[in-house]
Amino acid sequence: MLKLGLFLSCSCVLIDATSVSTVAADTVPAELVGTWLAEDIGGGGVIDYLQTTLEINDDGTYSGFAGCNNYTGTFNLNGDEITFGPAGATRKMCVPAVMNQEMKFFDALRSGLSWKIEDTKLLLAKSDSNLALRLAAHTVSADLLLNIPGAQSIDRQTVRYDCAGKSVTADYINAGPVSLVTLAIGEEFIVASSVIAGSGAKYMGGQYVWWTKGEEATLFDTMKGEDDPGVTCTKTN
Repeated sequence: MLKLGLFLSCSCVLIDATSVSTVAADTVPAELVGTWLAEDIGGGGVIDYLQTTLEINDDGTYSGFAGCNNYTGTFNLNGDEITFGPAGATRKMCVPAVMNQEMKFFDALRSGLSWKIEDTKLLLAKSDSNLALRLAAHTVSADLLLNIPGAQSIDRQTVRYDCAGKSVTADYINAGPVSLVTLAIGEEFIVASSVIAGSGAKYMGGQYVWWTKGEEATLFDTMKGEDDPGVTCTKTN
């Protein structure tokens, strides 16, 4: 039995909120600082495959990925109350379900919220005590160990691509019946598994489809719908 180790390591839109100033670093509780992953928004849950994150920094700034767009802003603290100021966000458009969840997430940050930590969860509540957001502590990196029955060797190859000006690093891993690719796309890290394809090698992971044919690959973003033509990627090494 072969052990395979993978080492896994993100113009403006305004959120209508009261303007706030940056908080002094020594006033932000240590337990509040970190990256949090949304598990529930307004009591409605979240889409499983989305990674909606909120990063709270000790310098009074916050940022993250809302499901479709990256964003950043500043916040203020008053005891157990936190107020998120107007945030600048990118203007990328995704499928309606994703945009709907993103809008709900931004809406949840609009008013002053109370906060508390329960175990590894950050709970943000509205003034009427109803839950606005429940977030879990998000680990930026982790070690994953896979046991592959019957695998005698590992074939691993790293290839870098240029995808319409964006750099993508693909790490192809083949061990017995398992065929994977890890994709580093900007700050995103995706693990995709091979699926049946008429030609070439096709991998699916998260919201992405990675399809290689010869010296080229095509990156599809399922968030853009079935009509997405994909981005053509060419090898750079």
